[in-house]
Amino acid sequence: MCFDSVICINYCVALLVCKFVGSFEAALREQRSGQNDDDDVMKAALDIFYNDYSIKFTLEHAWRELRHDKKWCSTFLAKDNVKDKHKQALEVDGEEAVGAGEARPIGVKAAKASIKRKKSGREEELEKIHGIMEMKDKISKRKVLERLLAKTDPLSEMETSLKLKLMSEML
Repeated sequence: MCFDSVICINYCVALLVCKFVGSFEAALREQRSGQNDDDDVMKAALDIFYNDYSIKFTLEHAWRELRHDKKWCSTFLAKDNVKDKHKQALEVDGEEAVGAGEARPIGVKAAKASIKRKKSGREEELEKIHGIMEMKDKISKRKVLERLLAKTDPLSEMETSLKLKLMSEML
């Protein structure tokens, strides 16, 4: 078998499986209470596929292998909560579909807007106070370091370690 025919066969299998995924999703949407995924929904999906494409779907084994891959995982909007625009992944054979529980990252525009948004007066005052406290802390550390450097007597072990720590913080 030549390489081109293998590619062609793989493409045809993928195309048919993709079409069957659509039929299976339609069957899931039409699922009534009392029907289970394995028997009734599969029969309905096979019927939908046959009605749409006029051929029998004979690649069920391929679909069963591919159905848990990220590309083939089905996601639907919850019918009970129409206002919720986030898609919820369905559970397939007791395993969660890929994408379930993944939080959507914040967009670039939303991130910039949150940075630029005007802060309330209390937040601004709090930031000013934090800035003043940081400056006061730096000044007091600098004064302690200057006193340690100005000492002519030999430094104790604790003073030496404090001096080294303050010098590393200042750099």
